[in-house]
Amino acid sequence: MSDAVNALKRPGAGWRRAALATVAAGSLLCALAANAAEPIKIGLLMPKSGTYAVQGAQGQQGAMLAVKDFGGEVNGRPIKIIWYDENGPQTTQQNMHKLIEQDHVVGVTGGISSGDMLAVMPIAERSKTPLIVTGANATQITGKNCNAYSFRVDLPNYTTTRTVYPALKKYGKNWYFVSASYAWGIDGYEQMRGLLKENGGKVVGADQTPLGTSDFSSYILKIVSKSPDVLFLGIGGSDLTNFLKQFHQMGLTGKMPVSALIANDTDLWAAGKEAAAGIYPKIWNYTGDQNTEKSKQFAKAFEAEYGKPPESEAWQDYFGMSALLTAIKQTGSTDSAKIVSFLESHKFDGFKKRPIYFRKWDHQLIQPTLVAEVRKSIPDQYDYFKIDSVQPAADKPLESIYPSKSDSNCHMGSN
Repeated sequence: MSDAVNALKRPGAGWRRAALATVAAGSLLCALAANAAEPIKIGLLMPKSGTYAVQGAQGQQGAMLAVKDFGGEVNGRPIKIIWYDENGPQTTQQNMHKLIEQDHVVGVTGGISSGDMLAVMPIAERSKTPLIVTGANATQITGKNCNAYSFRVDLPNYTTTRTVYPALKKYGKNWYFVSASYAWGIDGYEQMRGLLKENGGKVVGADQTPLGTSDFSSYILKIVSKSPDVLFLGIGGSDLTNFLKQFHQMGLTGKMPVSALIANDTDLWAAGKEAAAGIYPKIWNYTGDQNTEKSKQFAKAFEAEYGKPPESEAWQDYFGMSALLTAIKQTGSTDSAKIVSFLESHKFDGFKKRPIYFRKWDHQLIQPTLVAEVRKSIPDQYDYFKIDSVQPAADKPLESIYPSKSDSNCHMGSN
């Protein structure tokens, strides 16, 4: 009989040490097994109610399709998405705290309202939680309010205005503006007004409207009285839908060029074929020759899963969730510093015809954009846009339509 077996049979300290070692080994194995099965929790902040609820649903569906692409797990651990409402800065702040402090998420994606995202970005920075802002456009997000833990997928107003302005300036120099009275709309007005004035244009009228405005008739009457060459809108969601419907009811559709800071397909789908009109900057469109094979597959899978095509918000949240899951998979870690470092250095292929990437010094996703015009004859209930151009042109650097370091007020601290 071996000495080890004899030691186990003898009473006293040797027996107790062996027993403790056996218990400890068993506990370690149990802990490892539990950790292997423990889900990777990711927070999702998207509107479930209010002006942007329809986009919120599309965004959530896009994010869930990204999870499905990964087989529902990363590095042997299941992915658990925790979705809370984004419906006002105070509520969204509370939900961000809940995700971090109660649910212990490893990262957060989503966000449509710039005001809400500007409110939660400092929480991400203080808690060192990676935040991928997918659908908010205020320039400040990757400008003066940038931080080491926040990334942005969507286009800043700086970029959307410079994408669409060349297509609009040919119509004339007298412009009227209607903008939402919060961070996104106010910033967008300032961005486009600056471009207009630089090129000798004139603001003949400018109004701010509260988020959730349902009656735009008084604003439309003011627009008619000024007879502008171009009408530029800084409103979205159900507000844009209501405006376009009322504009049409007053017999004005097609009477003057209409544009906006951004276009979500769902806004125009809800307005209907007769009321939809305009030329818009767009981050993505489910039809068009600009799409890659990966984009086509995403659109096909989305329609098969949800019974309708994806709009741009769905693609943004699909990409945002894919980027975060790729970082976790490639680093083999949920450590926030490793995730941030990966996102700052990785180029994502296949989503567009040129590799796209988060710029290290401001965490803005650098990507091609679209100038999209509502079709004169819309073939079905969804395919509203034809793509006039991809910006910047293929022979120009992607960053040519984004703020340069000297133009930006981003002064990011280290992570």
